[in-house]
Amino acid sequence: MQARYPSLPLRTLSFALTALALPAAAAPTVYEMRLMTYAGMGAGGMGSIMSMLTGGGGSSINRNMDLRLTSPSDLPASYQAAHTVPEAMRIGPQLPLQGERRSGGGSAPDGEPDGRLIIYWGCSPTVQKGQPEIIDFRTMASKLPPELQAMARQSRSQGKAPRDATLPPRSIGWPAGDPNFRGIPDGASAVGEHVVKANFMSEDIRLPLTPALDFLEPMGLKAQASDLKAAIPLTWNALTRARGYDLQAVSAGGNDKDIVMWLAARNKSPMLPASQHDCTIPEGIFAKGEMAMLTGIAHGPVQGFSYPPQKPGEKKPLIWTATVNVSAYDSVMLGMEMAAAGAAQDAATPGVGTLLKGLFGR
Repeated sequence: MQARYPSLPLRTLSFALTALALPAAAAPTVYEMRLMTYAGMGAGGMGSIMSMLTGGGGSSINRNMDLRLTSPSDLPASYQAAHTVPEAMRIGPQLPLQGERRSGGGSAPDGEPDGRLIIYWGCSPTVQKGQPEIIDFRTMASKLPPELQAMARQSRSQGKAPRDATLPPRSIGWPAGDPNFRGIPDGASAVGEHVVKANFMSEDIRLPLTPALDFLEPMGLKAQASDLKAAIPLTWNALTRARGYDLQAVSAGGNDKDIVMWLAARNKSPMLPASQHDCTIPEGIFAKGEMAMLTGIAHGPVQGFSYPPQKPGEKKPLIWTATVNVSAYDSVMLGMEMAAAGAAQDAATPGVGTLLKGLFGR
């Protein structure tokens, strides 16, 4: 007589084969919405820097929104997706989410690593004990095992061009790829309901933004001194919705290889608490450079959303998750007076070339 039920091992194997035949529980679609307020040179780009060097104001304020949808799997060839914004944004109302086909790999960097990163940190008029920390890129590379060094050299000599982009996109966004985007108007507000619809998603993403999640006010970062050989006091606005602040400055270290960096704090995020609105760059750390770029970030509110809603203790599979992140950025060029005087005499200011090469040329 045949057994009515299969033995335990056979039953287990049957369940396993069935599980393999079914699609695994898909990871949720992830949506990111970043609301950013830019001030200083960050708002005007390179043109703003050159304007300041030649006597112009060079400072402006603008707002930006960056949207990014990431699917756990390849998007279909016929994908369509759009983010609908409330009327208060004064753009759109539908913003197309677009992406490019993915590459299967990338090219390796040229040349051997070289130069040093010299790091200082802390808010104090003088350099504190135990500083700076010096990172020698060539020494770091030499500490790799011989096999990895050989592989790195081989990769630098081969495959200089990236592989063809043959894979479907998994990440799409805005404003990249939108030819109609002309910037977010002054006075625009993100408050209201935002809706993301996509033909490959079973549920819309709905983000009801309250005034707490609107654009931040400008950070208002200011340097109270301009002599790079002296201590440089810094101040900024007390933003009521800020969670904390990051400050850093960077300069060429007197040659084309060294970079000097200052951080308001080490191993902390944010670096400074929301209650702090002043800091001092220690004396003399940028003395060998002709200019230094100071940047500040005000970290505003962050809020997460997800669907379906979860009751306490529930663990339903999520269809989508979303995060709204609000921040403000500001930047100041230190040592500007000296550089501007040189620019007035010579359009090809050596200090500008050295700094920009040191900051962006590698």
